[in-house]
Amino acid sequence: MAKRNLNKVKSPTEFRRSRVRREYTTAVRQESALQAIGDLQHGCDIFGFTKGQFSMIDVLEHCLKQTGPAHLFIATWSAAAADIQAAHKFLQNGRILSIRLLVDYSFQSRKPEFCRELVNTFGVDAIRVTVTHAKYCMIRNDDWDLVIRTSMNLNYNPRFENYEISDSREMAEFHEVIISEIWDSQEAGEAFEARPHDNFKDFKKTFERQASIYSNDITDGRDIF
Repeated sequence: MAKRNLNKVKSPTEFRRSRVRREYTTAVRQESALQAIGDLQHGCDIFGFTKGQFSMIDVLEHCLKQTGPAHLFIATWSAAAADIQAAHKFLQNGRILSIRLLVDYSFQSRKPEFCRELVNTFGVDAIRVTVTHAKYCMIRNDDWDLVIRTSMNLNYNPRFENYEISDSREMAEFHEVIISEIWDSQEAGEAFEARPHDNFKDFKKTFERQASIYSNDITDGRDIF
């Protein structure tokens, strides 16, 4: 049986690129994702703040309108039912060609009803589990390689949030290598069947082999809200 989580991942975990021209936006009034982000350009690099008036789903919808049908990847620490169903509508109406989701192992115990919603909506093969607090998305097709890094989870959260949108094949491939290795190293549904302690223990092994800065009393993600 394949090992769970990231204890076998050997992909590079740092990406560097030459200087690019970056746009900055601040949406702290009533701007929508459309108004804040504007039209996407190939090779774009956009960084912005929002006061919470639009969510990650709004960002994805805005980007997908411009890219056309694409493959979608979402890494999130948490998710809400409304946003899960909104993502499912992208799949139903052909706005996305496929979807994969990476979630934190504590999601199942923190929000069991939303976790069931996620699994029932997309199926276990579309989901992998690890110890993660990273929030990012990828939208890819023949014309676009959007990588979206953000503080936003897949839920509505009216707080100060940031997002960064880059159209970069190199950056997308960097993420794709890691994502593919996670998918290949974990059987579908395996981590949902494991005890939370086992998922947590397997993840800690990664840091032990990489001279971790974390001590043995690293905080359990189920205690963070």
